[in-house]
Amino acid sequence: MMAMVVASTGLRYWQEMKSMVQALKLVRSIVTRVRVVRRVSGISQELEIDQKLIVPGDVIAVASGDVFPGDCILISSEALAITQASLTGELMPIDKTIRLIPAAESETFHLLNNDNVCLSGTSASAGNGRAIVISTGKDTYMAGIAEELNRKRPENAIQVGIRKVSYVLMAFMAVMAPIVFIVQGAVSHNWKGAIMFAIAIAVGITPEMLPMIVTSNLALSAVRIARKNVIVKRFDAIQNLGAVRVLCSDKTGTLTIDLVSVSNSVTDNGEDSELPIKLAYINSLLQTGTRSPIDRAIVEYAHANGKGPVAGDGHQDGWQKHGEVPFDSTRRLLSILVSRPSTDGEGLLITKGAVEEVLERCTFLERTAYTTLTEDDRRAILDTSNRLNEQGLRLIAVACKCATVKQFMTINTADEEDLVFVGFVSFLDPLKPDAADAIKELSKLNVQVRILTGDAPAVAGKVARDLGLLNTRNVMLKSEKADEEAVGAISEADLIVTGPQLAELSKDKDAFAEAVERAVIFAKLSPYQKLEVVKALRAGDGGRAVAFLGDGVNDALAIRGADVGISVDSGTEIAKEAADVILLEKSLGVVALGVVQGRITLLNTVKYIKMACSSNFGNVFSVLVASAWLPYQPMLPLQLLVQNLLYDFSQGSIPWDNVDPEYLETPRTWSALSIIRFMVCLGPFSSPFDITVFCINWFYYGIRTADSPLVTLAQTNWFLEGSLTQLFIIQFLRTGKTPFIQSRASLPVVLVTFGMACVSMAIPYIPKVNTALQMRPPHPEFYAYLVAIIATYACVVHIVKVLYQMRFKEWL
Repeated sequence: MMAMVVASTGLRYWQEMKSMVQALKLVRSIVTRVRVVRRVSGISQELEIDQKLIVPGDVIAVASGDVFPGDCILISSEALAITQASLTGELMPIDKTIRLIPAAESETFHLLNNDNVCLSGTSASAGNGRAIVISTGKDTYMAGIAEELNRKRPENAIQVGIRKVSYVLMAFMAVMAPIVFIVQGAVSHNWKGAIMFAIAIAVGITPEMLPMIVTSNLALSAVRIARKNVIVKRFDAIQNLGAVRVLCSDKTGTLTIDLVSVSNSVTDNGEDSELPIKLAYINSLLQTGTRSPIDRAIVEYAHANGKGPVAGDGHQDGWQKHGEVPFDSTRRLLSILVSRPSTDGEGLLITKGAVEEVLERCTFLERTAYTTLTEDDRRAILDTSNRLNEQGLRLIAVACKCATVKQFMTINTADEEDLVFVGFVSFLDPLKPDAADAIKELSKLNVQVRILTGDAPAVAGKVARDLGLLNTRNVMLKSEKADEEAVGAISEADLIVTGPQLAELSKDKDAFAEAVERAVIFAKLSPYQKLEVVKALRAGDGGRAVAFLGDGVNDALAIRGADVGISVDSGTEIAKEAADVILLEKSLGVVALGVVQGRITLLNTVKYIKMACSSNFGNVFSVLVASAWLPYQPMLPLQLLVQNLLYDFSQGSIPWDNVDPEYLETPRTWSALSIIRFMVCLGPFSSPFDITVFCINWFYYGIRTADSPLVTLAQTNWFLEGSLTQLFIIQFLRTGKTPFIQSRASLPVVLVTFGMACVSMAIPYIPKVNTALQMRPPHPEFYAYLVAIIATYACVVHIVKVLYQMRFKEWL
């Protein structure tokens, strides 16, 4: 067998080593080349070298498709646009240009939004330029994120709660065990026996089945969630989901489908019109440069909705291109000259681009007929643009003019004058179909949602409005007990805060915390700012559990800094590595399901702890009374451990128990104060019934000396009473309602508790087992006392339960 183990292990090691060596060779064989400007023999030359050889101070040349090898500052730019999706998660390219003057002292520096800064890992999507490398390798912004991810993860809400509860149980054991030892030893004068009895008490006080209960709960919930295409990387994340009060979510790809699409086509005054989208389609289809996401969205929309060139449509029937003025980041326009084969020398110049730039080149307005564009018209067009932007829509303007077409002719920027303003095409990243329903489900579960995005405030605001997040139910002040009138006084603008604004507030911790508590939308955030917002939310209101859902590199820090980090299967590797939970489908609906399962897990675990602690607490009181009164041990250490073992086995079914629906409506976490209160208030009520058994043994059976032959009978009587009351009372303690009538335990709980009760009653009658445990069959009349004791105890517990809930407004 040993030979097989060694051979199997050795073979696996050899195969994995070979695979690793081959993988390393493959990685080293891949060379990413970068164009760099260096002086060779005193002459500046553009060379192609391995990216690994780039050092700070190098001047690199970039064009469309190139990736920046380090953090750089632009020194020249020709219509350069870069994609920062790896850092911000937003798919729209950002225009970059050089800066010829230093920033003003009042200007807030924002690294990701700076005009002339290009960070490592971003790529050029259009244009070209040159940049000087400032930092490479471990000194880059991206490497800083990776270094932050390698730091020790902070304790989450559940870990903090478990630690506090553990301290309480340890303190309780440390206090009670010595007291039992001293009292028992002083009364019996058998100090050796007193030590063993005190040790048994210490073991009995400890809820030793807690690890098994927790593991069973977590494993069961993980299996249930896995059926909904959710992978749980860390088991305790399930309980943390149940404690979550705030869910922070990235916008792109999480709440939206991560795809730019056409929203509408309108005239200058916002009325629906097909002409702008038809002209924009011709422009996007026939332009020869790099097709941007906006161009792709226009073409796809036209094909899907029949707005493309079809036979019989006079405006679009067989267009032919004769010239083009490509897009650049200075003009922010793209123009093409087209004509129809049926016309002779008559063409149409179609221009689309940024609203302000298009409007500057227009002198006419498309209405029922061409009219001269007045200053009032220009202001009205800009007002329409601002109104649409405030609705979270991205806009391009479309203009055109008639032009003469000649063979071999070319056009240039000078031809982009005296245009006719046609209208706007608006774009948005549509919401996911199930996003709104998922938000409603989370709201019912009292989980508030916050949007943390690198996108513009107007775009994020549009998403929030469509999802119903900008309402009083989702607004949080410093205290959640704030009255509705104060919440209603907050304007929508107060609920939106941007990255630059947070950067200013970071100098004042109180102002920063207040802004984070108030806001629902956090826009234009850097990765580090997302982390700071998550930290502030976790620290607010005395500490709360926060989850973060994201899929990009820019989300990784916040994912790791949250109590529960959630990513998706299609997310970046670094985001999935930082996450605790991975969704195999991008849906907030499964997050709501995970919250419910987390609360079920947490509540069933808390059930066990509260029941075990209160029972053990009552037993200790009974033992102290017995030790001070009875001349013999009320129960042998072995009997005490067996009783405790049977009780623990019965509670092993708790993970499969039902949970009352109202307990799932609010977030839950481990509370040491709640457990102590439950233990102190409920535990002692079992002691009077234990003392009743002591009295029956003392007065009815006359067992008053340690050498009495009936001591084993006394110990058996208390064993049965303690076991059966503990097992039966589970039905009363597992719910705040009336058991069997308003709330029923699950079948596994009923069967297991009934089975353990039968085992407890059978032990005194089983030969050899009763001898080993020094027990004997009880007298028949004792069962009458036992039934009365159990019935009375159940009534008392139910009355105390009602009073307890009236006083403390909680049960579990």
